[in-house]
Amino acid sequence: MIMKKSRKLCSVLALVMAFSMLASGCSKEGGENAEGSETSVVNVIGADSESTEGTILTDDNGEVVTGVNGNPLTEPAETTTMDPAQTLSNEDILNAITGTQATEAPVINKVDSSVRYGYSTLSAEEKKLYDDIVKGVESLSYKICEEDAYSLETWAKVYGMVFTQEPQLFYMNSKVKVGKLFYLTKDTAAINEMQKSIDAVADKLVAEANGKASTFEKLKVFHDYLVLNTTFQKKDDTYDYNESIYNAFGTGAAQGSIQCSGYAKSMLYLCDKAGIACMVVRGENDEGASHAWNIVDVDGKWYNIDCTWDDPILTTANVKNIRYNYFLVPDSWIHQKTHFHINEKKMSSGKYLKYFDPPACTESAENYFIKTGKVYNDQASADAAIKAEIERAAKDGSRTAQIMAGSKEVYDAIYGARMDYNTYSKTFSGVKGLKDECNENMLLIEFDVVNE
Repeated sequence: MIMKKSRKLCSVLALVMAFSMLASGCSKEGGENAEGSETSVVNVIGADSESTEGTILTDDNGEVVTGVNGNPLTEPAETTTMDPAQTLSNEDILNAITGTQATEAPVINKVDSSVRYGYSTLSAEEKKLYDDIVKGVESLSYKICEEDAYSLETWAKVYGMVFTQEPQLFYMNSKVKVGKLFYLTKDTAAINEMQKSIDAVADKLVAEANGKASTFEKLKVFHDYLVLNTTFQKKDDTYDYNESIYNAFGTGAAQGSIQCSGYAKSMLYLCDKAGIACMVVRGENDEGASHAWNIVDVDGKWYNIDCTWDDPILTTANVKNIRYNYFLVPDSWIHQKTHFHINEKKMSSGKYLKYFDPPACTESAENYFIKTGKVYNDQASADAAIKAEIERAAKDGSRTAQIMAGSKEVYDAIYGARMDYNTYSKTFSGVKGLKDECNENMLLIEFDVVNE
């Protein structure tokens, strides 16, 4: 029965080809070639327009084409005369033969990409490519243009931006090859079910956030959920969807296991739903490892927010443990101190690819410690505050005790007494001592209250 379907597919294709001409996939701008320009043909059966019985069909990369049953297609194509008045796109032909075209597009959230900050920085040609990639992924297309239509650098830049700035395309694979689109799955039904499980959680969070009075409080709802309900996964411990919103909000064994880009894209997804301008920014840590975080608009001012690094990585997960080190901070606190190569990706050649220049974050008024009054300008008040934090963390089991010093002088005084605070922590039942997590760059006094 399956073989009959495969033969029927070839017969239908041959009939369509009898009345259609193979046209090129797209121009350098990602669209169809202009009228009168030379067209190219997807090489579905080889160098000639007809085949002999037993010839294995290949695509334009020389890869064997399989039918719906997974076996190589060897059916002969009928010898036909193409009608130049009719055209059929490369994508339609290739998807018809390989069976990679979905029966219907998945039902996912649609976003107006043109309002994204990163999109606004692109050239007209790059915007066209961005739009083509988004539309292609939305329809589960196999490819959108020929491999020579764009340079690898242009394709990597724009494809990479779509991958990071369009979190709703959670089934999209990060693999890059000019002209082609890759997926974690092309099962429409599975994608639709995943979307439902994502929004079952995301919509509740947005509803909770919308009940808050300020953007600060809304972002705190999103930040706290991601920190308390997800766990950073190391590279050798990854799951297929760990760079997507699915592992943050979905269901299944891998739920909650994400990489830094998973945190960042999940924050962007929630902000999209809540109407808060947001973007994903990529870079590196001080060891050269890739990293990702967000820049968000709080009442007309831009701030950095890094949920990954506010999520403590512990041998035993602690669902109460949360930090606010990177909750709404200016560039000056982190650039070239903890976060490097801002919005750049290191290519295999060793060169860095720039996605776009993000907006400058110069304000600090909405920073967590400033906003909540946890900045202390003298040693006495800072001493009392950090002791209160240690006591709270010891009693409620949340572990993290942190305040911000108002000056380097106050920071040095409190940090210099850290052994005294370690002794103080042991006066509370079950506490083994303190682990130093202080950050001089940000004047943060932070101790991890370790239980026995």
